[in-house]
Amino acid sequence: MDFQLDADQKRWLEEVRAFLGENVTPALRAEMAEHDIEFLGGEVTAFRKKIGDKGWFGLNWPKEFGGLGLGAVYQHLLVSEFEYWGVPGPDLTVTSVAPMIMRNGTARNREEFLPPIARGEMTCAVGYSEPDAGTDLASLRTTAVLDGDEWVINGSKIWNSMAQRVTHEWLCVRTDKDVPKHKGISVIIVPIDAPGITIRPIMAWSDYRTNETFFDNVRVPVTNLIGEVNQGWRYIIGALDLERGALTNVGDLRRSVDELIGLAKEERADGLRPIDDPALRRKIAQLDAEVEAARLMGFEASSLLEDGIIPSVLVSAEKIYSSELRQRIADVGTQVLGMAGVLAIGTEGAPLDGKFERLYRAAPLLRFGAGANEVLRDVIAQRGHGLPRGGR
Repeated sequence: MDFQLDADQKRWLEEVRAFLGENVTPALRAEMAEHDIEFLGGEVTAFRKKIGDKGWFGLNWPKEFGGLGLGAVYQHLLVSEFEYWGVPGPDLTVTSVAPMIMRNGTARNREEFLPPIARGEMTCAVGYSEPDAGTDLASLRTTAVLDGDEWVINGSKIWNSMAQRVTHEWLCVRTDKDVPKHKGISVIIVPIDAPGITIRPIMAWSDYRTNETFFDNVRVPVTNLIGEVNQGWRYIIGALDLERGALTNVGDLRRSVDELIGLAKEERADGLRPIDDPALRRKIAQLDAEVEAARLMGFEASSLLEDGIIPSVLVSAEKIYSSELRQRIADVGTQVLGMAGVLAIGTEGAPLDGKFERLYRAAPLLRFGAGANEVLRDVIAQRGHGLPRGGR
C-alpha cells in the first residue's frame, strides 16, 4: 500500500483548501453558528451554489452522468477538508443516493434526478425506519399502491433526519404484501412538498433535530420508482453501506484533536498546563494515533470504491471505530477542560464556545445512526467471517 498521496491528489487537496480559504467567510460562519445549516437562504445557500457551479457535488461521478470522473479518493479528500473547516459539503444525497441511481436506476431516473443532484438543487432525506421497523427494517409497513400512472403512498417514517430542509425523500415502501418481507420492497423518490406529507420534529439530547414524517395518500408519478419494482431491498443495503462510509470521514475528528492539543497547552487558573500531566498527555497521543488510523481506513475504503466495490464489511468496521473514537475524544476533552468543559454553547467563558460539551452530547448519535454499532458487529461477523446468524 502507498500511504502517500500522488502529485495529482496533492494538487487537488491544495485546490480544495484554496477554495475554502476564499469562501469560508465570517458571514458564513456567523450564519451557521446561528442556524447551523437549517437556514434555506443567505450564506449557506450561496456557498452550496458555488460547490455546484464547480461540479464538486458530482466530482467522482462518471462523466456520462455529468460528473468529473475524479474517483472516490478525491471525494474523500474534499469531504474530509470540508468537515475540518466545519462547513456543509456533499451530503448523503451525493454520496449514497446518487450512486445507487447510477447503478440501478432507469434511464428516466438518471436523466431526471442526477443533474439537479449534481447542481446541489436536489437533496434527499432517507426514509427507512418506522415506529415498528427499525433494526428489522424489512418489517416496514409504509405502502405504495399503483393507481393508473401514479403511486399512492400511505404510512410514516421516524428518525427521518433532514426532512425539514430537503427537497425529496428517498423512500422505501412495501409494494407487495404477498411475498417474503425482503422481496416486496421498492424505493420511490417523493417530493417533500407533495400534498399529504406532514413533518413533525423530534429533538435529540444533542439539540440535533430529527423527524417523524407522515404520508397520507401521497401521489407521485410511476416513473419516480427507482429501478425495478420489489427490488428495493438491494438498493437500500447498497445505499446504507455507502452512507456508513460517508459518515466515517475524519476531518472533524482531526480538527477536534488539533484543538484539544492547543487547549491542553494553555495554562489553567492554577497556573498548570494539562499537557504537562503524563497520563493526560498519553491519552491525547493515543487519540492522535487513532485519528490517523481512521484516516487510513477511509483511504482504504475509497480505493475499493474506485475499483467498483462497495466495501460493506470495511465501512461497517470503520463506522464503528470512528463513532466510538468520537466519544473518546469528547471524554478526554472534558477531562482537559475540567469544570469549564461542561459549559454549553453560548455560555460566557465556554472554551471554543462549548464545542466539547456539544461533542459529548452529540457523539452517541453516530453510534446508532446508519445502523447501531451492536448490529454492525453482527454484520461484520456474518458477511466478513461467515459466522451464523444469532438466535435459533
